[in-house]
Amino acid sequence: MPNSEPLATSSYDFDAWCEVLSANDIPMQIVCDNRETFHAELRTRNLGGINFFDIRADAHHAVRTPALLKSDDTRVYGITLQMEGTSSITQDGQTSTLHPGDFALYDSTREFERDFPESYRCLIVRFPHAMMQLPSHTLSSVTATRFGANDGVGVVVSPFLAEMANNLSELSGWAGVRVAHALIDLVSSALAEKLTDAQIASANPRAHAFVRVCEYIMQNLGDPTLSPDVIAHANFISTRQVHKIFHAERITVSQFIRDRRLEECRRQLADPADAHLTVGQIAAQWGIYDGAHFSRIFRNAYGMSPRDYRRSQFDTSAA
Repeated sequence: MPNSEPLATSSYDFDAWCEVLSANDIPMQIVCDNRETFHAELRTRNLGGINFFDIRADAHHAVRTPALLKSDDTRVYGITLQMEGTSSITQDGQTSTLHPGDFALYDSTREFERDFPESYRCLIVRFPHAMMQLPSHTLSSVTATRFGANDGVGVVVSPFLAEMANNLSELSGWAGVRVAHALIDLVSSALAEKLTDAQIASANPRAHAFVRVCEYIMQNLGDPTLSPDVIAHANFISTRQVHKIFHAERITVSQFIRDRRLEECRRQLADPADAHLTVGQIAAQWGIYDGAHFSRIFRNAYGMSPRDYRRSQFDTSAA
């Protein structure tokens, strides 16, 4: 099954824990007051490029330092769900304390800290930037923000995360991959809701307009006529304003549309349920009708042609 690896469970002392986190998650500087007695357990699962880490460990402190950022260019997001004990997370000037049922987002491309003052259990879901529907710069305003199990979309997301942690051994094959993708979509909804609430509270109309426009783009991604002019007309703003709000988020309109279309195409190319569709038909579903252009931009984004990518996923499935 493509990128659906068997469940693995292992136990570690402190030194081994530091090594396994650097090898399997992202390099962090870890400090522990009781190294001699430290114990950690880890269960992992990879579903369609989305990594799950179910962690039980003793107290420690972890930092993503500037030096580690320079030596490691991993570009992933992490969702951390507190399941037992408490912890804190700090990034982008924000610090939150997490209790069981709370979750938060972090971005591997910037410094952040995790503090675990007591033994704990948490689930970490790690996935590439490309899977998220909003750009990294936009999400920096909600990293390390606490999402409660009883707040907004968190009412759905938190128990979904917990059930996935408790049933990792049951998640496999394409059913597991689809559930993992559904989780990322749910998390995206929770983040968009939090962004909207924060923008309304801070009276930031530009940022609020950006989220609204992104939602419109996602709802009309398959429309080949989708353009800054069309987006502006549908959202009752000028084309100049559309370009301006995207520029403030350090991304262009065309880049955002292209990246989202490519990610949707990538998902379908890897899904056996769409094996009856040609590469061209999948691209056309997402508004891309030029086959040569699609092949070129897909290769630039993922390092291989659409056909080679599809073959690599299905070959793994047959193995």
